[in-house]
Amino acid sequence: MFTGIIEEIGKVASVRNAGERYRLTVTAHKVLEDVHLGDSICTNGVCLTVADFDSASFTADVMPETLFATNLGKLHVGDRVNLERALPLGGRLGGHLVSGHVDGVATLIRRYQ
Repeated sequence: MFTGIIEEIGKVASVRNAGERYRLTVTAHKVLEDVHLGDSICTNGVCLTVADFDSASFTADVMPETLFATNLGKLHVGDRVNLERALPLGGRLGGHLVSGHVDGVATLIRRYQ
């Protein structure tokens, strides 16, 4: 679970086709302070699982359906993304509960200024 409160802005370092999935690498600082393999990092509102990391970036495997159903499929190298670590058990809930899992896709039919 996430709070919906962005901790930092990361930058897309690479998006690579890896067969049946894509590998998304994002540069970051704060969300990497205590990262472990398998941790969840909310990336532009989408829960991604850390598959690899180093001191300056993390990599997640992203399924084609996730790319289709979210804005992650429109990302390019250099794009900025919102990042948030998962809420620790007993952590301060300063926002609201957000799962980061997509339940459906809607079409925007009107937008007002």
